[in-house]
Amino acid sequence: MVDTPDSRASQSLGLEEAYSVKTPDDNRRLYAKWAATYESVFVATQKYRYPQAISEVFHNVITSADISSIVDIGTGTGLTGMYLSSLRPNLVIDGIDISPEMLTKAQDKKRQNGSSVYQLLLEQDMSKRASTPNSPYDALICSGTFTHGHLGPEAIDNLIALVRPNGWCVIGVNNEHFEAREFDKKLNQLIETNKIADLQILKIQVYEPESTHYGDQARVLVFRIESDF
Repeated sequence: MVDTPDSRASQSLGLEEAYSVKTPDDNRRLYAKWAATYESVFVATQKYRYPQAISEVFHNVITSADISSIVDIGTGTGLTGMYLSSLRPNLVIDGIDISPEMLTKAQDKKRQNGSSVYQLLLEQDMSKRASTPNSPYDALICSGTFTHGHLGPEAIDNLIALVRPNGWCVIGVNNEHFEAREFDKKLNQLIETNKIADLQILKIQVYEPESTHYGDQARVLVFRIESDF
């Protein structure tokens, strides 16, 4: 849910600890501590725009008229869904996260018309195959979950199983994590086995221009689901 912070943010939010977690239970404990202050301490002070940037990529690139439902993986406090709902007011959004405390914050997020951003919020560990009552979805979006100490390329299988054939995925990946964990090999395998198609790898700014960390980027994987998983 977070990416490339500075030392002050690391002290206040324990991001070095986040990058070194090993198990799902480690993640649960960490985000339980962060939930109450994540937006005020990290997002606001560091001018973190990752959720907004991912939402903008989705809106600008995925123009299919038949996209009406989406699942937000690594929902966190609900910022991605909030931004996406402002761009696509009629989109039905569900969310999945490993942290019940973060999901409690996401539950409070409202659309511009006052209705809830999320139709359904589920606590699940995406290092395992997930399921929801509303899958398969027309699309999937994910920001900040594929980073150090969190999900690796093998988890992509678990995500895309939630999306229907010809549906779309927009997945952010930390730049260093992409290289270190060889995401390119996993993507090539999925293409070669006819699981995904129309892959684009874009880059986005993680921070606002006025941030001292402006220039830090993440890759965004955009692809279409080719077949059932």
